[in-house]
Amino acid sequence: MRKFFSDIFHYLSLFIVFILAFSSFRFFPFDRFMQVGICVATSASYIVWGIVHHAIHRDLSLSVILEYIVIGSLGLVVTFSLILRA
Repeated sequence: MRKFFSDIFHYLSLFIVFILAFSSFRFFPFDRFMQVGICVATSASYIVWGIVHHAIHRDLSLSVILEYIVIGSLGLVVTFSLILRA
């Protein structure tokens, strides 16, 4: 629990990225191109955040990088399938 409070600013920054992405996504409800761009930017931010976070904690490895890339890509596939359906 102590580690969580020492990293509160890291998690707060990630939370802010997701809140900004969600509010931006809702701000452009009919512009699919903008929504796709927001999703790509959010996924890239998530991947960069994860790499920086683990680099700061000195436990960055190739498997961690690949995990963040896979989860970010999975998020893109899911959101793209919802945005570009029809």
